Amino acid sequence: MEGYRERVFTVVICLFIGVFSLGDVQAKDFGSLGHSYEIGEQDLIEYIKNKLQRVDLNALQEETKERVRSSVERPKAVPDITNAEEDKSWYYDPTYILKEDLKDHEGRIIHKKGYTVNPLEKMGLSSDLIFIDGDEELQVQYALKESLKKRVKVILIKGAPLELQKKHKIWIYFDQFGFLTTKLGIRHVPAIVSQEGLRLKIQEIEPEKLVQKVKESVSNNKSKR
Repeated sequence: MEGYRERVFTVVICLFIGVFSLGDVQAKDFGSLGHSYEIGEQDLIEYIKNKLQRVDLNALQEETKERVRSSVERPKAVPDITNAEEDKSWYYDPTYILKEDLKDHEGRIIHKKGYTVNPLEKMGLSSDLIFIDGDEELQVQYALKESLKKRVKVILIKGAPLELQKKHKIWIYFDQFGFLTTKLGIRHVPAIVSQEGLRLKIQEIEPEKLVQKVKESVSNNKSKR
């Protein structure tokens, strides 16, 4: 164990310096009171080693593993997104205008400033995107029904993707840090993103229509039997 502590020492030294500078070393200068004496300089290395020896490395490792496991099983929900209350649709144009010349590694100009680029010209959506709250059963059922009718990617803004994936045997994604919803301007779920020409169409679905769609899917499946 002593050898292991020596190996991890160089990794944690900066951490301990930061922690102890905020904790043990915080003080205010109130001036000198009475006699002052020269204080012998403490060996910083020995001080940190002593502190390190008191750390339960096994407990720290388990705590870190549990924290990582929790963040994977249930990522932090995308903030400020609520359930849709009405039907709403709009278009997103991914066209990008170069703000400066685009050059290769040798400095040769590939495209000049002002050139417009639309990624959908080169590669379109391979499937529709459905954004849902994974903790809302109705939204989950709607996404599952849609996945039976056409090719879709189900993306959560909240919930446990791995649990749903295991339960329903389909790929479930998560909008980490709200990157996609922010880019597309999605503020409510469920929302469907599909491609129309060189633009993306975004539709938010109201609750009543959502219930109707789920019921229709259920009745259609029964009739096929």
